[in-house]
Amino acid sequence: MLRSGYGRITMATNRPLAVARISVETSTSVDLGAVCRWLIQRHGSPLSLGPGDLPALGQNTRLRLALPVTAPRAVLCALWLLEDLGAGCLLAGHLRFVAHPTGSDIRLSFIGRTAEAMRSISLGRHADLAARQLIELISDSIQRPAGLRTAASAG
Repeated sequence: MLRSGYGRITMATNRPLAVARISVETSTSVDLGAVCRWLIQRHGSPLSLGPGDLPALGQNTRLRLALPVTAPRAVLCALWLLEDLGAGCLLAGHLRFVAHPTGSDIRLSFIGRTAEAMRSISLGRHADLAARQLIELISDSIQRPAGLRTAASAG
């Protein structure tokens, strides 16, 4: 046992936790107003993603989104990609949509991490690819809103 600040006692474990930092970005032609509407509409229930949606993972997952934070040329939103059957979190981080000050180009980026749970699939070398596939899927879904299903409508 280890004693930490303020008199709390915590258990020390020898299990290694593999954490990978992820940062990917792409250009998109979505409108920031459409981004906000899409994020707000999907905030209440997780989106169900199949193995074909994120081939790098090859499993069913659920995407949870927080309410977006907006600025004049930007939208920021936290997200969690969860295992479909388990309670494990595969990816966690935030999406950032930033509009170019003079052009119509929008940069979509994901910055986050992956914590590999013991029962989770091994993300290791596929984490960056999975994150890239995820932001492309989100961009496509904002342009064509009927693309992704909520978990309630998928089941």
